[in-house]
Amino acid sequence: MSARHVAATALLAAGASIEVLAVIGLAALRDTFDRLHVVGLATFGALLVGVAVAVRESFSLIGDKALATGVLLVVFGPVLVHTTARSLRTRERGDWRADIEQHREEDS
Repeated sequence: MSARHVAATALLAAGASIEVLAVIGLAALRDTFDRLHVVGLATFGALLVGVAVAVRESFSLIGDKALATGVLLVVFGPVLVHTTARSLRTRERGDWRADIEQHREEDS
């Protein structure tokens, strides 16, 4: 086995492990907002899988697409989680800014 193959296998195993942990956390947590945090973790697992493919295939069409997909998931994942959380809060309270002042006074 070459060093490239070993590195790709290690990265793939790490990425798959993070994905499995994210699924376990998604199933274990009860609150929707807590589950959103775990979904954010899954993007880094996808990045590691993309890097593993890029290491294995080098900078070819397949490697470049896998790497670009992983990077896009890491960049836009937090935006999607934030947008989802805001829409859930809007659905619960009518406005996502509702009760913010009350929480600020309680924290002070």
